[in-house]
Order: sequence, then structure tokens, then C-alpha cells
Amino acid sequence: LEALNSGIRSVDDVERKLGQRMLGIIPWQTLRKKQCLPLRHFFNNNHHMFSESVRTLRTSLQLLNLDKPSQTILVTSSVPHEGKSTVSINLAFAMGQLSKVLLLDTDLRRPTLAKQFDLPGFQPGLSNLIAGTHTLEECIVTDQKSGIDLICAGSLPPNPQELLASEQFKILMVTLKTKYEHIIVDSAPTQAVSDAVIVSKVCDSVVYVVRSDSTSHKIINNGLSRFMQIGHRVDGVVLNQVDLKKAQKTGEYSGFYDQYGYQSYPTDS
Repeated sequence: LEALNSGIRSVDDVERKLGQRMLGIIPWQTLRKKQCLPLRHFFNNNHHMFSESVRTLRTSLQLLNLDKPSQTILVTSSVPHEGKSTVSINLAFAMGQLSKVLLLDTDLRRPTLAKQFDLPGFQPGLSNLIAGTHTLEECIVTDQKSGIDLICAGSLPPNPQELLASEQFKILMVTLKTKYEHIIVDSAPTQAVSDAVIVSKVCDSVVYVVRSDSTSHKIINNGLSRFMQIGHRVDGVVLNQVDLKKAQKTGEYSGFYDQYGYQSYPTDS
């Protein structure tokens, strides 16, 4: 059964099956009804392990490019429902504790950020900026809880790929880089469309999200190869929705999660 398993479940799988480095893991989170993403778990003391895993990811990215820090970080995955938006949002929260951060939704086909931040359906965003129908000030929303700025997808266009490949989008990214220390870019999955590959051309780093023990390594490698074809290096893999109870038994994720008992109650000794 182990030999027949085509999913990614360990550091060894990431290195051996994908030929990538492990940037971090995000533990499985139990969600309430009608809750799509654990939006505020990063700030919840009851989810200490989750927030620490996101900080570990932040540290991994900072240590990865010491000579030339990555200002724009693109987050993508192979297929929908792997948790790329969860990683994007919480990475932005973590980065926002240290610097001025913008969270940008470039998934113009199935956007999620506006809904997660309870923004109205008419909220202008990226597509409106590229089309020139709204100003930057009209499209930027500040999240009061975390202090980060957000630009949602905006009006859904009939030609999303053409907008992302346009000169206007490149000019916009140059402008945003002058205003923010870090830009976290949430993009579309690679297997569905080529939008993420197009957006990666204006980004410094690519973070690839893989749902633990779910997506086939063949599908993941197919998505990774798309970036290699245009000469863009993928910085590494984030393994998402990991069952840490199983991981603690096997020790597969040593160094990537709270294994030293910081959550445990103090003893009298």
C-alpha cells in the first residue's frame, strides 16, 4: 500500500518524488460550518501550532534569499482545494507583523479573498485597476485586525489571461513594489489554467502548496514543470493539511512543527 501511494506525505516524498525543498508544513485545522478558510486562526492562541507553522514558513522564505530578499511571493498549487488561499492569507498575516504587506488576488476566475474578508461583491480590485476604471486608492482595503492591505480580484473579466499578460499589469506591479515591502500573490492552480505561470514572470519567488496525502505526485510534477519551462525557479513546497497526530508517531516532520512541547502545561519539576 505504501508503494502504491501516489500522494505526498513526508519530507522524503517532497525531495524524492518532486525534487523540491520543503519550506514548511501547515497542520490540519478543524473548520466550523460555513467556514471555508481558517482566516483568523493565526491570531488565535488556541491554534498555537498553526500560527507557529506559518511563522516557520515565513522564516524559511527569509533565510532562503538572504542576498536578494523576495519582495513578491506567488503562492499556487496544482488543483483547487489544496489550501493555497489559506497559505497566502496567513503568510501575509505573518509577514505583516514585520513589514508593510499587500495581499493580492490574481485568481480572476474563481477568486476567494474578497469573500473571506467579507468584502462586498461590488468591491473593485485587480481587474478594475488593469482596465483603468478605478484608482489604486479605491481598490486597496486595509484589514484592521492584521494591518495588512488587500486588493481583491474585482469584477470578473471575460479575458483574465489577457489582463494578466498585459503591459498594464506589469506597470501596476512595479508601482506596488514601491509602496510595499512584501506582496503576497494568490494565484490560480496550475493544472486548470496558465495564469499562475504568467503572473510568476513579475514575481521573485514561487511557493507551491501541496495538500498532504492527496494530489498525485505526477500532477504536481506536471505543474512544477510549467515554471521550469519558462526558466522560473520554484522556491519550495508547503505541505498543507497535515495530520500531525500521525506525524508525531513517525517523526516525518521533525523541525517543521512544535515538537518540543511548547503547548504542554508547566510541571512542578
